[in-house]
Formats: sequence, structure tokens, C-alpha cells
Amino acid sequence: MKQNLKIGLVVFVVLVLGFLYLRWGPKSWEVQITGATGDGRDVQYRIETVKAGTSDTLIFRNEDAGFLPPYFKFDSARLQSVARQVSEECPEEAVDINGYSLRIPWLNMFPNAVSIDAPERCRKAASS
Repeated sequence: MKQNLKIGLVVFVVLVLGFLYLRWGPKSWEVQITGATGDGRDVQYRIETVKAGTSDTLIFRNEDAGFLPPYFKFDSARLQSVARQVSEECPEEAVDINGYSLRIPWLNMFPNAVSIDAPERCRKAASS
């Protein structure tokens, strides 16, 4: 009886830790940024993308994470500016978006973008 209780507890802990990692563990996606919407006040920031080499869309939310989960992200406006710049300067360039969470449509859940790894030329404004 005690052995079954220990096995059950271990299985439960593994399942909980697995869920927490899937939910808040770091991930990276190779995508092309097609747009950046939202004003950060009335409308949540969104980064619209297409998975590199496919026509599959993936939308990221872009909001400050604060202290939980411990990503300490407080710069969503700056990241939104980078996303908009990349979408205007290099719409065909594949970039890496780092973030966490899952895309679950029926829960209306989007991954949260934490950073964008894009070439420097895509981050600079075109000279007039």
C-alpha cells in the first residue's frame, strides 16, 4: 500500500513538472514576421508571423511577464518596435523568436515573445 502511494506521488510530481515545463519552459521558433499590432493599452500587443518555409501562421502575444514565470520581461513596447521594424525592413527574412508557452486555439492561448534574434540590417531604419 505504501509502495503504491509513493509511486502515485512520484507520477503526480513528474506530470506537474512536465506541465509546468511545457507551459513556461523556454522555446524558440524560426519565423518570418508579417506584422505587429496593438497599442499596449486597449489592445494587447501581437506579433503576426509565418513559420519559415511554410504557410502556417503563428501569432505571439507580447506582454510584460513580470516576475512569474521568472523571465523578468518589462520591455514589451521595445520588443514590439523591433518586431515592427523587422516586418517592414526584412519581411522575407527568417528570424528566431524566443519565448515561452504553447499555442492552444480553443483556450485562446498564445506563446509570449521574450526576444527577437534578427540580423542587424533588419533592425535599422532605411536611410532616405
